[in-house]
Formats: sequence, structure tokens, C-alpha cells
Amino acid sequence: MCRTRLVLYLSVLLVLCVTPTLKSEVTEFEARITDVTVFKDGHALVMSKAKAEFQDGWCRTRDVPVPVLGTFWAFAVDKNAKVERVKAGFVEIEEERPCLSFVEMIQANAGKKASIVEKFDGSDPVTHEGRLLGILEHEAEKELDTTRSIPAGRDAWGNYRRAENVSEAEVRNVSSRASFVMLESADGVRLIKLENVKGINLIDQDFSTKHIEKKKVREISMRVVEKGRPVKKKGEVGMVYLQRGIRWIPSYTIELIDGGKAKVSLKGVIINDVSDLENVNLRLVVGVPSFVMKDNISPMALRERGLKLSSYFQPPSRGGQGSQHDYLFNAMMSQAVVRRDAAGPPSPGGPDIPGEGQTEDLFLYEVKGFSLEKGERAVVDLIEVTVPYEDVYTWDIPSLPPREMWRHVNRDQQKQLAAALSAAKAIHKIRLTNTGEVPWTTGPAMIFKDGALLGQQLVTYTSIKNEVDVPVTVATDLNTKKEESETGRTPNIKISGDSYTKVSLHGKLTITNFKDTAVKVEVKRMAMGNVTSATADGKIVRVNAMEDSSIDARYPWHYWSWPWWWYGVNPISKVTWKKTIKAGESATFEYDWYYHYRH
Repeated sequence: MCRTRLVLYLSVLLVLCVTPTLKSEVTEFEARITDVTVFKDGHALVMSKAKAEFQDGWCRTRDVPVPVLGTFWAFAVDKNAKVERVKAGFVEIEEERPCLSFVEMIQANAGKKASIVEKFDGSDPVTHEGRLLGILEHEAEKELDTTRSIPAGRDAWGNYRRAENVSEAEVRNVSSRASFVMLESADGVRLIKLENVKGINLIDQDFSTKHIEKKKVREISMRVVEKGRPVKKKGEVGMVYLQRGIRWIPSYTIELIDGGKAKVSLKGVIINDVSDLENVNLRLVVGVPSFVMKDNISPMALRERGLKLSSYFQPPSRGGQGSQHDYLFNAMMSQAVVRRDAAGPPSPGGPDIPGEGQTEDLFLYEVKGFSLEKGERAVVDLIEVTVPYEDVYTWDIPSLPPREMWRHVNRDQQKQLAAALSAAKAIHKIRLTNTGEVPWTTGPAMIFKDGALLGQQLVTYTSIKNEVDVPVTVATDLNTKKEESETGRTPNIKISGDSYTKVSLHGKLTITNFKDTAVKVEVKRMAMGNVTSATADGKIVRVNAMEDSSIDARYPWHYWSWPWWWYGVNPISKVTWKKTIKAGESATFEYDWYYHYRH
């Protein structure tokens, strides 16, 4: 009777605690990454391949990537075969690992002979001997209501998104464990509260210290066909996908040498947070193409486990102020033709290196046989070339608002204006000509001369045979002086029926060269008004404040809230001069300009 009861209890325990996992007959393969094309924004185009054995055309792998939506493809290497279908899902597996808790040791030795020491409060310990039947466990799905907070902000297209709380129904597997351990003895089965168990002595010598743990893992299955029939032999399959997690950051050194030459070296810093790379073909991309869905993960990634219905089933938020997913939903559902800039915020994981722009042709730096484990960083040599350069000294004078407009400027903005004026000094730059065979990408550069560090600046994208100016330092041996005076006022000027006052001014810029050699200077004066004349062959151009690239973040006041009429009657003018100034001599540049002011 006791033996029959023991078999019964062990059977129940095995059903509840150690239910075996059904194993698929389809052979599993391990994909190896062979090619990686890395972009500076933190995305990489990855190709992985593997040799697989097919079962009715099917093969499977647990190497599940996290691709960007719309960028996952599976393929067969054999030109006569193709991947007909791809499935992604979860499978349950068993893993053996060491027992790390008291309960796990009890469960691992169910059916073994043991003695349990039980002690109640205020009583002497009692020892019970018998066979462990373990602790009953039960696992079931439970629906939970969760709330997720979405902060306010702008999506990848610049649309404003209000802060909101989103309620989601989530289903989780919840395990329940009995509060007692079962021990079978000659007197029957004793239930001993776990809280009263002070120790267990395993009598059988073949006790186990290993714990069988069940877990669900992601898996991708592919069905490969050849001429419409499932492949039954061995073959090679692969996956291509765009995934975030690998980035490269360019780093230059520029060494100025005699004879007007400079040695330019480019290295790439590789940040790998995706997967181990072993003997791969690495390509580093100059330029960042537009990835419209870069903030949306493909459903094939299976990264929404537990949701009753994933976010792919959620309708867009009301009012048209939702996220990028909302815009994607609307665009796809309406089959609309859209034209929007999808350049989103920069990727984390390193400094924000300015991009070259969407119109640039892509160029690839190639590194063969590259290896780097996940979590590691590396520096690789890319190019080294000696190119011609010349020293150039520039003086940029920003266009500050006229004094009549200062009442529209707050105290913080006045500080910005004062800082911009004080920073308007002559700058020493080196003008490099890219005579190499590859373009230069945008990146920081350390500048050296005669072994001394001159500073660190930014090299911007430079195509082959093009020039780039790299700032070095403030030219302290060039003395600059700006003088400007009002020459007259003409009231009651009628423009479109409104009355304005015309304010005329005369400006004078002087540069004195205290160096012992001649210098080549380039002067640029921006003016919030109309420049009418300039001496010394100055070139006058009127620019669009909203579009011209010379009106950039250095002059933010051009985008402040000026009166509606200001840019209607006043352009922005740019005057440029180029001149070589001999040692110890001075050069003067004069100009006349005016602006209209409305009282």
C-alpha cells in the first residue's frame, strides 16, 4: 500500500513540477554574422548565415535579432531555393543549473530518502525521516492591468505628442507554491510547514544538486522550398536586418609638416552592443540614410511578450498628436503618399557628431576579418594620406540687432548678443585639400605641429578634390578693430502705406598683422539691413535669414520673435573681403548700410 501511494505521489509531483517539454524534430542551427555595415547613428545592417538541415523544408534558430520594422529578410543561399515562409514564436525549454535555494534542493531530490528537522516556537526540534515528495507547484496565466506613462515630446517627424497614461491588459505566467513540504514515512505522508523546517539531511548518497528550470525562449523557423517543393537536404540559409546597437565614431589626427603639407589620419571607434562579431566583413558608412521606421521594432523580434494584444493592434491616438507609430498607422491604413523628414534625434551611445546630410552619396570604409565581442569597443585604422594645406585667418562679425530693437530682447538674450560680439575675433584655420582617393567624414580632429598639440576641432564632410577649413585657435597676433557710426536718419519713408525711419550707418574694420610673416585674411560682416557699398573689392550679398546656411545656430537672434514688419522691409546682408596683409602692416575695410525702423 505504501509503495502504491509513493508511486501515486511521485506521479502527481512529476506532472505538476517537471512536465517534460516536447522537442521539435526540426534541427536547430546557429547563425553566424558574416557582414556588418555600420552607420554613425547607431544602426547597422547585419547579415548572418548558417548551414542547416531541413525537415520537410523547415529549419529553426534561437538567434532572434531585434530588427527595425520593415527591414528583416530571410534568404536561401542556393540560387534555386527560396525561403517561402518565416515564423517567430516562443518555445519552452529545460535548463539544468545548480540549486541556489533551499526549495530548489528539496524539489531536485524528490523521491530521495531524507530526514527533516522541524521546530516550533518554544519547543524542542523534532526529526522526521522518510522520502521527500517535494513541494507542490502550480503555474497559471493571470491577467493584470498595467499603466504605462508616455512623456510629452516630439516624434521623429517633429509632431508634438502630449503626455498620457496608457492602460494595457497584460497576461503573465504566475507560479504558486505550497507552503509545506511532503515527507512520506511508514505512518503516512506528513505535511511540514516550510517556515518550521530548520534543516534537511539527505540520506541517499546519489542526491542531486542540479535544478531543472523551464523557460520560454524566442525562436525563428524558416521553410525553404525549391521549385515549389520543400527542401529535404542540407543547405545554407541567412538573415539580413537593420538593427540598432552598433555605432562607429570617426576620430582624426592632423599633423602639420613642412612644405605646406599635412598628414591626415582617420580612425574609427567601434561600439558593439549587439552580438559577438568574429572574422566579419565590416563596413563603416560615411553619411546616414533616412530610416523612416528606425524607432519601431519589427514584430519578428518578439519583444512584446506578455501583452494580451501587442501595440501593433492598438489604434492611433485621437487628435492627430500621437507618436510615430500613430503616423505610420494612419499612412499605411489610408495608403497615403507622404513626404516628411524622418531624421529623428541622435542615437545615444557616444558624442553627437554632426551628420553630412541626406543628399550625400554614401561611401564605405571596409575592414576585412574584424572581430569584436558584444560589450567591447575597438579602434581601427581607416585612412592615412598627406595633403596640401594653407593657413587662413578669418574674422566673422555677426549681425547684431540695431539699438531700436533691443526693447524686444530680454536680459538673457542680451547676454547672448554681448557674448557673440566679444567672441568675434580673428581665427587661425587650416584649409585642407582632399587629394586622397576617399572622402572624409565628419568627426573630431586633434591637430599637431612639431609634436605640440594645437587643439581639437571638427572636420566636416569633405568630398574628393574639395577643401575644408578646420579652426585651430584665436589668432592673437592679429589685432582686430570694428568701428560703426550713424550717418543720418530720414523719417517718414513710406513702404506699403506704412511710415518708417531710414537709419544710415558707416562701418570700418581694421586688421593689423603683428606676425613676422604675411597672412591671408578673409573677413565676413553680417548686417541686419541693406549694405549699399564696400571698399577693398568687398563682395555684397543679400541672404535669406530662414534658408541661408551662413545664418546658423551661432546667430539665434535671427529666429527670435521680432515684429512682423521687420524682415518685410529689412534684408540681411553679407559682405566678404579677401586680402593678404604683410608683416607689420594693417588693412582697412569700409562699408555703408541702412535699415528701416517703424515707431
